[in-house]
Amino acid sequence: MTPSPLVTEFAATLPPGRALDLACGAGRHARWLAERGWEVVAVDRVAAPGVLVMDLESGDPLPFPPESFDLVLIIHFLHRPLFAEAKRVTRRGGVVIAAIHTEAKHRFLVAPGELRTFFADWTIVHDREGGGVAEVIARKP
Repeated sequence: MTPSPLVTEFAATLPPGRALDLACGAGRHARWLAERGWEVVAVDRVAAPGVLVMDLESGDPLPFPPESFDLVLIIHFLHRPLFAEAKRVTRRGGVVIAAIHTEAKHRFLVAPGELRTFFADWTIVHDREGGGVAEVIARKP
């Protein structure tokens, strides 16, 4: 499976750093970033090579210190408390890229306009809704 253009087009403009791919699934984004020199921590609830196994819906804080990642991805997974944790582990000047479904045929859904509200106190670099997906790229001040 190819990585999302939302991730590849924006991340290609960033210098490689440390990235966190939450709910990484098969790891398409983690692999793409690693191939470009990023140090990537991939997290999912299903064990796979190179994946940190964690239940992201447990309510437990992420096991990373504050401001430890330059880039955090949350692609097509929704557990609302996870946004606060993603923001906590993002470095100042770092970026969160999130894309969440908005159509009822998917398990994880945000309401129209909801995704951007999680980043109201950050600089929104990209904000789009359409085609059944809400997308936000936000930079930590």
